[in-house]
Amino acid sequence: MQGVLNVIKPTGLTSSDVVVRVRKLLGIKKVGHLGTLDPAASGVLPVAVGDATKLFDFYLKKRKKYRVVVKFGVKTTTLDSDGEVLETDDVCVLQSDVDKILPKFLGSQMQTPPIYSAVHIEGKRAYALAKSNMHFEIPKRCVHIYAIDFVSCLASQTFLLDIECSAGTYIRSLLEDIAIALHTHATMLALIRLQSGEFSIEQAYTLQDIEKNPKGCMLSIHSLFASYTQYVCTEKEYKDFIQGKQKEFFLENKEMHIVLMYCNKVIALLQNVRENVYIAMVKFLKEVEYD
Repeated sequence: MQGVLNVIKPTGLTSSDVVVRVRKLLGIKKVGHLGTLDPAASGVLPVAVGDATKLFDFYLKKRKKYRVVVKFGVKTTTLDSDGEVLETDDVCVLQSDVDKILPKFLGSQMQTPPIYSAVHIEGKRAYALAKSNMHFEIPKRCVHIYAIDFVSCLASQTFLLDIECSAGTYIRSLLEDIAIALHTHATMLALIRLQSGEFSIEQAYTLQDIEKNPKGCMLSIHSLFASYTQYVCTEKEYKDFIQGKQKEFFLENKEMHIVLMYCNKVIALLQNVRENVYIAMVKFLKEVEYD
């Protein structure tokens, strides 16, 4: 069995916890998630099975979309409701203030991830260092905010926002940056990932759903690339490809990625490296039964 499960991760579980559960449900060792989701967050967590784990680098860079509940006027150690309160203030943040400030955070920007995060610092996770009260600095990273929309006001100082961003963006850090611009602090009360690349929450399954019908919930490698342009190679090209004799394909196409097909099976995801030249970014030779 191989493909991708679009899992709805519940709060309280780490992304690794979900992988372990899927591994046990399917009885397959080769399982991995396609992008970490914090334990306190819920929502879309694509989990790859079998050869689909090769898609990690490809999907890791995809856009994400979140719905978040933020409360202004409070700062915690973790920048979310799981942390200890460090500061409070009486700055009154109104909907009009939020509407006015949000457009300023669109586009590319440098962001510092929270100290309680899974970022690696000299081989160790930042959250582990933070729990040990060690002093360290996390390098800033460039992230991109494609959209940030006000959804509703839930209570005094508490708002619901939708955010579409690049991979690697920490919503907690973004909320704190927004709060600083409003001369206050912010705490994330809840976070749900609505979309990760092509995987949306509308088509996602709970762990209970997967346990009942794992095959029915599995997206095949073939279906993942159904909308991509396909190049059907010849028998000679296929033989040369699997033997390592042909490493480049010359195609008159300007798309970034093309699916390489043979006998109606996906055998590779090709990436454009220069004009009309494509190489295999990911190989799926096990997809083909060939003597």
